[in-house]
Amino acid sequence: MTDERIAEHLKLLCKYLGYLQTLALKPKEELLGDMALRGASERYLQLAIESCLNIGGRILALQDEASELTAPENYADIFIKLGKLGVFSQSFVFNLVNMAKFRNKLVHGYWEISPDKLYDILTENLKDIQDFKKGITIYLSKDT
Repeated sequence: MTDERIAEHLKLLCKYLGYLQTLALKPKEELLGDMALRGASERYLQLAIESCLNIGGRILALQDEASELTAPENYADIFIKLGKLGVFSQSFVFNLVNMAKFRNKLVHGYWEISPDKLYDILTENLKDIQDFKKGITIYLSKDT
């Protein structure tokens, strides 16, 4: 499956992931003590997650009309349906659903995000975004 929108969002995802990886290298005190770095971290996490959601939504939209999958009802549902489609394992879908929930918190409950939680996500969970990108790439290459 070759699609220009998916390709564009994959490029954006790579860019945002690079920014996040650079920010993750900062010492905790520096990152959390600098409001500009902290704000950039939050924003690039949001953009990276949005890119994953856009890619997933587009893949679901391009599925054959005969597919048994219905339209996703919310952001987490995009990842659940990608699991049902066989793009990701069910255990990894759990991580992706948590990522969608964190996106919602970034957008709708940003004041509740603790600086320590942000730092932990930057230093421990960027692999989920990398694994998402890898899984999508593998899925797309099978479908050509």
